[in-house]
Amino acid sequence: MNIFTDRLCLREFVAEDYDFFFELETSEFIQKFESDTIPTKEEIDEKFSKILKCINEIPRNRYYLVITKLPDFQPVGKLGFWEIDSSIREWEIGWDIHIDYIGKGYAPEAAKALMKFGFNKLNAHRVQALCNDKNINSEKVMIKIGMKKEGTCRAVRLLNNNWYGSHIYSLLDTEIKYIDK
Repeated sequence: MNIFTDRLCLREFVAEDYDFFFELETSEFIQKFESDTIPTKEEIDEKFSKILKCINEIPRNRYYLVITKLPDFQPVGKLGFWEIDSSIREWEIGWDIHIDYIGKGYAPEAAKALMKFGFNKLNAHRVQALCNDKNINSEKVMIKIGMKKEGTCRAVRLLNNNWYGSHIYSLLDTEIKYIDK
């Protein structure tokens, strides 16, 4: 599966993407909002293996894509899109952008494209995104792609012995028009 935008190609992970995946998973810039520790090689191997396996699942309820920039298909980040509750057609989206490509608009462009796929091809009713309340860049992406803030869960992330909240944003199928605003 490939999804194209003006500047990007979103594509399935392949085994050759492991080094890039490993680099993102061990990035202190990314992990400072997600975990107390950098994942071990074994943890990353297991996660990558699960990502490759989900490509062949039927029915499919998880998508993990590499964000590549055109025209050279250089990887710049990754996206995840997974079903939370099939009975209400609820999905969640998440992204990581390599530190060298932060601020270039790749995250919102990729997230918009994947959300359109979710609404138009997967019949999603609601797509949500969550971020650490200190992750200003991710929150800006959520706003830029037309998501509406639902609230903040207080003190739900324990990182380095400090509690952080999680901002929750969402977009409904009836609001898809806001994606391109």
